[in-house]
Amino acid sequence: MSGEVLARKVAAIRARTARVRELLPPTVEQFLAQRTEAEALILNLYLALQECSDLAMHLVAELGLGVPGEPRAAFEILSRNEVVPPSLARTLSAAVGLRNRIAHEYGGLDLRKVYAAARDDLGDLDAYADTLAKTRLES
Repeated sequence: MSGEVLARKVAAIRARTARVRELLPPTVEQFLAQRTEAEALILNLYLALQECSDLAMHLVAELGLGVPGEPRAAFEILSRNEVVPPSLARTLSAAVGLRNRIAHEYGGLDLRKVYAAARDDLGDLDAYADTLAKTRLES
């Protein structure tokens, strides 16, 4: 993956997390009451999580670290090879679960948990983008 492609993916993560923050209302009650805005937030959150997962899979392959079967394994491999810190890899690995719930179980999606993730966990996605921008783009 070229530095330009990596830069575009990092920018996409940052743009999606910024959009989630724009759409995030101050309370969970407002989130639950504003269906259209909630759906737009969920879409942007999903796309940010998907970009993170895609980037992990591509980096593992590009760096010749193996062929992970799924994103959780890719984050672990990146951690073992000191591309991302272990605590961040664990957090991102857990975020794959939210991405999967959004993608595959939308009707049963717990919107309160989505709200909490959007409110509390976007910094992890930003930290991932920042880490990759610093370690991969400067090399």
